[in-house]
Amino acid sequence: MTVTNTNSVCFVVPDNCSAMAGPNCLLKQLVETCGYTTTCVEGVESLPVNAEPAQLIFIDIRLTANLCELLSCCTRSGRWVFFNVSPGSVDELTLLMAGAEGVFYTTDKPELLLKGIHRLNKFDVWFKRDTINRAFRQLRDKSDPAAAIQNMEVQQMVQQAGLTKREKNILLLVSKGAQNQEIADALHISVNTVKTHIYSIFRKTNSRNRVELVAWSSSVFG
Repeated sequence: MTVTNTNSVCFVVPDNCSAMAGPNCLLKQLVETCGYTTTCVEGVESLPVNAEPAQLIFIDIRLTANLCELLSCCTRSGRWVFFNVSPGSVDELTLLMAGAEGVFYTTDKPELLLKGIHRLNKFDVWFKRDTINRAFRQLRDKSDPAAAIQNMEVQQMVQQAGLTKREKNILLLVSKGAQNQEIADALHISVNTVKTHIYSIFRKTNSRNRVELVAWSSSVFG
């Protein structure tokens, strides 16, 4: 199935006739109060495969007993949200890291459901704060602290130098060995304008010539 209307929310359920009754019907109604139109399809085979990136797709987690199978069916297109989740039945972090945008529990009160829908409408994710903190810690633990510090130092050096966006572009071209005419052609400006920018870069980086400028650039950009 292909979904292209980002103002429409697609509900994927095990049984179209009864699965949207009761609390699930309330969730559907709350989604509609936020300005969305809703559609409802049945079964794993009906999971959208070519949804727009902003498309919200609400998936009943009871669609299959095999969560791994369900997650493998959830492509990276669209924004996947799981509902009908029993508290403690799944690890939110697993859903978040697998690409889900949020989760709604069977015990969620109407006001909490509505709050989550509003957050999703603003392109936020809807998970417990602890889950988001765990995700950040996991990503941080996998990061390279030395590289992060080096990147910060680079940003500080560029900020302290006060280079404009145009000057940064010219500096990168100079560091690659480009001559004034080549820079002018690449940026669609005159050679005189290139010279003016380079003189400004010399002054800001305390460089006396192109050699020193390239050395400064290498120390900053690597």
